[in-house]
Amino acid sequence: MLDQPYMTDLIEANSMGHEPNLIDIYSASWGPTDDGRTVDGPRNATMRAIVRGVNEGRNGLGNIYVWASGDGGEDDDCNCDGYAASMWTISINSAINTGENAHYDESCSSTLASTFSNGAKDPNTGVVSFIEIVFIFQFIKLSRLMSIQGNVFYERLIIMSPLILLLF
Repeated sequence: MLDQPYMTDLIEANSMGHEPNLIDIYSASWGPTDDGRTVDGPRNATMRAIVRGVNEGRNGLGNIYVWASGDGGEDDDCNCDGYAASMWTISINSAINTGENAHYDESCSSTLASTFSNGAKDPNTGVVSFIEIVFIFQFIKLSRLMSIQGNVFYERLIIMSPLILLLF
């Protein structure tokens, strides 16, 4: 979806509403420009698709929409991101091996949880847990079901693996 030369509300809506009875969790990390000044979010068709998924997806159990809290760093705020701050999505940020937020992380009140990331300024200081390794293997099996118009929504899902395990 994100490899389009342009993005429209209809493209986003079709992605967020694609196969809602086959896909349990939609994971995304796009949003408005990370410049600390832009306030933006999903348009009407996209929001309707997300709300419909939450209320009707998975044969009535509801889809789960997980959003990365943002990568604008301390100069941005994910409260300004209408995707991450939506009441219909779960916003997750990242922590490095010292327990601090990743250098690119945005903080805001909509963030539900923080989980492992290699978000340190030194790329050799990442964190990988046994739970993540197990989850990665399980996710690879499920990724075929999550194929969205030739693209797969797992860009940031690996970061959120402990939360995903708690949801089921």
